[in-house]
Amino acid sequence: MINVWKPGLLLSFSFSQFYEFTKVAKQLNFDKFFEYSPDGNRVVILSTPFPDICLKFTRAELHDFVHAIDEAMYMHKVYELVHN
Repeated sequence: MINVWKPGLLLSFSFSQFYEFTKVAKQLNFDKFFEYSPDGNRVVILSTPFPDICLKFTRAELHDFVHAIDEAMYMHKVYELVHN
């Protein structure tokens, strides 16, 4: 099971759900899908496997999130090598 932590939010995924979520997050084109939030900032909305939970990111936040996901995928691969 993979856990993704953001302050105030903990989502748990099976590895297959996490892998699919990762693909979607990495392919999300900010410039193509942004919208304006009520405060006027450009943001994108990323759905999760949980229908009532969506994540909102500015460009910088999305970049940091994708970077964190890449690190999680890398560590999962290391874990598989060590334990298999």
